[in-house]
Amino acid sequence: MARKVYYSKPLKYFWHHLYGPQKKLTPSFTDDQIFALLRQNILTAPMGAFETAESRGLIISGLELWREDSRGELLHIFFLDKQLREFLENTPLSDLEGIKKFLYENGQSNDVIHLYSKEQSKHVVYRFALHLPYEAEGYAFSLSLENDGSVELFFSLGENGGRMSDKFYADTNKKVDEISLTILKMFRLAINTIAYMNCFPDCVADGVPENLFERSEDKSVRNFTFQLSEKIRESENSQLSKIPHFRKGHFRLLQSDYFANKKGQIVFVAETMVKGKAKTVSMSTETDEFRNNTAKTK
Repeated sequence: MARKVYYSKPLKYFWHHLYGPQKKLTPSFTDDQIFALLRQNILTAPMGAFETAESRGLIISGLELWREDSRGELLHIFFLDKQLREFLENTPLSDLEGIKKFLYENGQSNDVIHLYSKEQSKHVVYRFALHLPYEAEGYAFSLSLENDGSVELFFSLGENGGRMSDKFYADTNKKVDEISLTILKMFRLAINTIAYMNCFPDCVADGVPENLFERSEDKSVRNFTFQLSEKIRESENSQLSKIPHFRKGHFRLLQSDYFANKKGQIVFVAETMVKGKAKTVSMSTETDEFRNNTAKTK
């Protein structure tokens, strides 16, 4: 029998420390009623000594992701290899504008109610959770494309949460403090996860991992399992090494008519040496080599 693997639990703080105690107090309440009660209690509670409107807003955003999860509407993604996280969070967003265009054109519009203004507007929103093997805390993301063309990320990890907009990405990318580096990794991880999913569909399978350690997981919710694509591994890796080494590159949206039937697809491109010269080569499934002078489309 194959060894069972424990995967991290996204939104565990909201399930165990907010929902759990409230459910014991009001067992007859539905999950939606508990959400409304928790939200109201958080918004009307006296402001703590180290609390701000922004930090309180982060808790509400995490609670809203929990509501999606309680309804079975949150997409759950399981990484079979935790090294995939390291690859995605460190892969630069060299074609961020192209990826944003893909997200907008391929996402679904949702009604979003703003926290304090109570105004409702439509946004393209991607919400998903990440499970990693042998880790305690899972990730939860809400990626929203705003009316001004920007993309805003909310992330939840354990008791912590944060926000990041691409409007500040370039400036934040120049900083080296721990908070900035963490937020940058979260931003790249969220966007590159969606790009990876569309770039390597052959590495995405429906359902939870076969080796999942049973922890009363709800098999009826939307689950996907990601495996590592061989196309992002360095070909010269030692067969004795169990730690994969990855190609340096980035995800890119093909926008030029030069690519004919492949226009509109996301590919992963990496630099490789061909006859002593550096060339940009697509490492994506069924996508041919393409040249630097045509890849940089506007």
